[in-house]
Amino acid sequence: MAKFSLDDADDDPPVATARDKRKRDDGPADAEDEPPRARGSAVAGREPAAPGAEAEAAGRCGPAEEMADGEVEGGLSVQIDPDVLDCSICFESLRPPLYQCQNGHVACFSCWSKLSNKCHICSRDAKFARNIALEKIVESIKSSCSYAKWGCCKFINYAQRDAHEEACLFAPSMCPISNCGYRGFTGRWSGHFLTSHSSDVMRFNYSQPFEVNIEVSVPFLVFLGEDDHLFLLLNNNLTPFGHAFSVVCLRSGNLNWMFSYQIEATSRKKPENRLQLKASVTNTRQWTGIYPSEAFLLVPFDFCHSSNIVLNISIERHAVV
Repeated sequence: MAKFSLDDADDDPPVATARDKRKRDDGPADAEDEPPRARGSAVAGREPAAPGAEAEAAGRCGPAEEMADGEVEGGLSVQIDPDVLDCSICFESLRPPLYQCQNGHVACFSCWSKLSNKCHICSRDAKFARNIALEKIVESIKSSCSYAKWGCCKFINYAQRDAHEEACLFAPSMCPISNCGYRGFTGRWSGHFLTSHSSDVMRFNYSQPFEVNIEVSVPFLVFLGEDDHLFLLLNNNLTPFGHAFSVVCLRSGNLNWMFSYQIEATSRKKPENRLQLKASVTNTRQWTGIYPSEAFLLVPFDFCHSSNIVLNISIERHAVV
C-alpha cells in the first residue's frame, strides 16, 4: 500500500463543496486569525497543527486511527498533485470505473456516459476503454482529513474525501450573522466577534443567570461562553400561539462538554405567573433556520403585551465522562 502526500497549495480550510475544494485557487478567504495551511506535508495531506492543537489531537487519536487498519505502515511515500486525481470535466474526484480514449484522456464514469463516444480533449470520435491500472491507483490512495490539525483522526479513501469533509465534525462553522461569511472553529470565536460583531454578542459565565431583553422580531441572540463556545437563543414566531425560545450551540470538534439551559419568562401583568423550561442544548455545526422541535419554551403573545420579551437564562456546562 502506498501512502501519498497531497500537495495542497491553499492557505485556508477547504470549502465544503467539492468543486471549490478541488479548484484550489477559487476558494474564498477565511478569517485572518486562522493559521495558514502548510505546503508539502508529510503523509497524505497531513498538515502541521496550530500551536497546542497537535498534542490535543494526539491525545484523542490512537495509532489505529492514524492509519487505515495498519495498511499505510511500511508503504511507499510519494507526493502527488491532487488535481490530477480529479475528472477534467466535472472536477470531482475520480472514482472507478474510469474510462480513457485511445490517446489516454480519462473521464469519470458519470461524464464518460455523456460523451457519446467523442473525446472531450481530442474533440473527435474515440473508442473508450477501462483504465484498470489507474483505477487501482485511485483506490489505493488514502488521505487524512483536511481538518486533521483540528482533531479529526479519520484516514480515508481519497475518492471519499469530499463526502467526508462535508460532514466532518471538525469542519468550521459558519458565523450566524447575516452576510458575514466567516468560518470559525470552537475556541476561536471571540476574536471574530469582538472585531466584527461586538454589538451583536453577549458574553456570559456558566451557571450564572443573566437577563436578556429580546425584540419579538429578532430571530436570535448570540451568546459567547467563557470557554469561547458560541450559543444562539432562537426566537421562533409561531403565529397565532406565541414565541418559541430554545438554545443551540454552534460547535465543531470533539464534544467533550455537554450543555443544558434554563429559560424563565415572567408575566408583566402578574409577576407571580411564570413560564420555565429546563432542557439540553442542541448542537449544530451551523444555523440553517431550522428550529429545535423537541424542547422549547412557548411564550404566548398575551403573556408580555410588548414588542420586547424579557427572559432570565442560565446555561450549565457538564463534562462528558
